[in-house]
Amino acid sequence: MKIRAEMGRRRAPLCSPEYQVDKVVELPNTQFAAFLMRPLERYDFIRSNQVEPHQGTGHDHCLLVLGEGRADGVLVQCGADGRAAYSAYVAGARDVVRDRLNQAAEFIVQQCAENPGGGSWHAYFNQRPGRGGCSVSFAELEKRLGLTIREGSGLDSMLLDALRRRPEVSAVELDDGCVSVVCDLGLRQDKDAPEKKTTASFSPERAAELFENAVSAALELYRGEDCYSMLHGSFGLTIREIREYGYLSDQELCDICQVPRQVLEGGTRVRDVLQLDGVSEFTSLTHKDSTVLVPLEDLEKLTASGQENFAALLDAWVADIRVDDGEPELVLEGIEAKELERFCDALEAHEQAERAMGDMTP
Repeated sequence: MKIRAEMGRRRAPLCSPEYQVDKVVELPNTQFAAFLMRPLERYDFIRSNQVEPHQGTGHDHCLLVLGEGRADGVLVQCGADGRAAYSAYVAGARDVVRDRLNQAAEFIVQQCAENPGGGSWHAYFNQRPGRGGCSVSFAELEKRLGLTIREGSGLDSMLLDALRRRPEVSAVELDDGCVSVVCDLGLRQDKDAPEKKTTASFSPERAAELFENAVSAALELYRGEDCYSMLHGSFGLTIREIREYGYLSDQELCDICQVPRQVLEGGTRVRDVLQLDGVSEFTSLTHKDSTVLVPLEDLEKLTASGQENFAALLDAWVADIRVDDGEPELVLEGIEAKELERFCDALEAHEQAERAMGDMTP
């Protein structure tokens, strides 16, 4: 048996010191192999991912270099000239990073389920089966887990990947120094509970029968928004399917979603929704791939040039409707999720400019 290691003569102590990883960069396998063989040369990836080693934290700070498809890595103290001033080979570096990021993902998801509005995060969810959301600051992750997350650090994208692998996470994004997630709380399993064993595989016909029985039970037990939350949030039925199978009448859906019947049909453009009567003043726009909520009334503030700039948002159509604590959320299609974020950023910049002008008024 062979073991690869680096020995030193009469070296003490044998325990290696700890280093704080501020950035992670992943290289193609061939480039990583070349770096292992020639670590003293100048490299662009070191020059463009500088980490200040001495930050007064009690630990030296480093860049972690990983190879694509490889488990090992190299810790680097960056020299300003693109060289590795100091470096250390780390076997199993990727597993260490993955385990810490999985811990962070578990911590974030726990906040959605256990800490509504508490501590340095905020959460929103109802007590019925449905969705939950929370926003955890980078500072909180660093305090709790020693994990330094910054946008563009490499660790940020790895954390997003770790969260997206969680079955209960339906949307996640990084914004303004926070990690924001939306979770389907009904999918979250108690890790302390014994694993359920499946003893039988149902035929499609039997599975359909059992599903129909479950829906029938829900219809008997719940009314109004509670019933809609079960059908839509827990069973995953779209509003179109709820209408097609007659689980709720159009009038019931109009009352629950607080929209006119025209919007229930689907395909109604945002610019047309703005002209309709009977739409709740608390209605928001959202996207299945984003946690951003845009109040519908904010679009009424658009000038002619603003309407032209955000024509894509106005031409998006309503594909589905969520209801959260009585407030309808129109789920849009025909648009990218980042268009909602762009609108929010533009509106915030405009309001800041207006406040600044107001401060200048004598």
